Amino acid sequence: MVKTSGKSVKIYHLTENGLDIQVTKKAIRNMYLRVGADGSVRVSAPLRMPEHDIRRFIRERSDWIEAKQQGKRKSPQPWELYEGPEREEKKRECRTRLEEILPQVIRECEERVGVHAEEWRLRDMKTRWGTCNVEKRRIWLNVWLGEYPRECLEYVVTHELVHLLERGHNRIFYGYMDAFCPRWKSVKTRLNSGVQP
Repeated sequence: MVKTSGKSVKIYHLTENGLDIQVTKKAIRNMYLRVGADGSVRVSAPLRMPEHDIRRFIRERSDWIEAKQQGKRKSPQPWELYEGPEREEKKRECRTRLEEILPQVIRECEERVGVHAEEWRLRDMKTRWGTCNVEKRRIWLNVWLGEYPRECLEYVVTHELVHLLERGHNRIFYGYMDAFCPRWKSVKTRLNSGVQP
């Protein structure tokens, strides 16, 4: 909780429907939802609003959020560019590219973060760049990362490894990200905007 101009304000992050949401609780009566130019989602809510009400508010507007984010993209994501055999061929190229550089990226990122994942897998995903099963210490990466520069892969690998230190997206998690991947915000914006290298 922080105070600005004598008023209490609480800012934190939560994940709902696969979205990373910044929540700002302050002295207001109603909830407000905004989608930034980079596709980021922000909610303003009354100080005493229960989190389950905030989550329901987000879920009920998920279609609107998605439409806004699509509208703000500068270019399509790589999996939206190809169809049929061409898509499968492009996916194979991405997989081959990642398999060549991933071992070194994983090794460097694990050393930097100080944790080790038991298993890494590549998968065709349309809504996430990566996922982490904390209990099994298993990390899945989106095969389409092969279409992006190495720094994008490093960001996603670091992000998923940090989940082994801190499960949720909160102040502690983002503190780790700032320490281990200082440029993570600009790299995340590049990925989510669909900007191609």
